[in-house]
Amino acid sequence: MIQNNCVYKGYRLTAKVLRGTAQEVMAANASSPIFTATVQVVAANSIQDPGHEYQVPFFEQGSVVFSPREAVQAAVSHGQSIVDGLMGVQG
Repeated sequence: MIQNNCVYKGYRLTAKVLRGTAQEVMAANASSPIFTATVQVVAANSIQDPGHEYQVPFFEQGSVVFSPREAVQAAVSHGQSIVDGLMGVQG
């Protein structure tokens, strides 16, 4: 099982993985399923707040990955960058 969420510096990051459609698979010349993801960022102690969902630039530019694990990794990594930006951390 792939863990699609984590807590990073007081924020819960949740990756929402999407499987590509048949047309997207053909457009990517892939012989296996393709995946993309978005990331939801919310304060870890917030129960009612749904947070904000962000597109992952890697996927927005048309890139895809071939496993859900890679999609989660890209989304969580982008979420960590967002949190660092909110906190004013230079990276």
